[in-house]
Amino acid sequence: MDFATAFHSAAENTTDERTRELALNLAAVHERIDEASVAAGREDRPQLIVVTKYFPASDVRRLHELGVRHIGENKDQEAGAKAQEVGPLEELTWHFIGQLQSNKAKSVVRYADWVHSADRVKIVNGLHKAMEKEIGEGHREQPLNLLLQVDLRDPVSEDGRGGCSPKNLKALAEAAASSPHLRLSGLMAVAPLGEEPEPAFARLATIAEDLRADHPGASMLSAGMSQDLEAAVAHGATHLRIGRDVLGERPYR
Repeated sequence: MDFATAFHSAAENTTDERTRELALNLAAVHERIDEASVAAGREDRPQLIVVTKYFPASDVRRLHELGVRHIGENKDQEAGAKAQEVGPLEELTWHFIGQLQSNKAKSVVRYADWVHSADRVKIVNGLHKAMEKEIGEGHREQPLNLLLQVDLRDPVSEDGRGGCSPKNLKALAEAAASSPHLRLSGLMAVAPLGEEPEPAFARLATIAEDLRADHPGASMLSAGMSQDLEAAVAHGATHLRIGRDVLGERPYR
């Protein structure tokens, strides 16, 4: 499917100015993804996750009308309220991508199809218990798709910014894989501030390869944002988390 052409067409066929803006932005982002995929010699095309942090539920509805099916959120309170306001929309998938506290696990599993940010065994255990309750009460049937967030800084700093040290990743993966209510699906990472993304994502690709050696099903790689999606695509990202370049500058909070 030629996504860029489809979104240009959608922009031409709407009278809603905000929908037109979103469609044109989506077209531009998909053109970048296409170009990056060709440059990397990839036949598989990364999936776009549109991050709607601080933007209203009305934008989620507009995005869905345009054909977007993957929405990312950073903050549990905002995400839960937005998911409830939007309500059930066909094939809409919610990705929780922000730093997660264990006491928020019960809330997150009520709406999230994917969690990208498990970086401690305590978080994995909290999600396991929350999912056990949700499934036991009949609210969910399928396991929660789980990504482990890895810290790409070199050296790793224990400053609370989120991300598991690569040396601790094996134990974290084993904890996730041991839960029948969690589906270990791969890794997530953010390029470190102040470092070129290319070497960071190259390290991530190596870490991901090591993880797949022990857990072949953990093939998803969530990496790349508005400023560095090309580097992420070059190093095997399967999912890209894009906010600003689709929705614009975030409203001040």
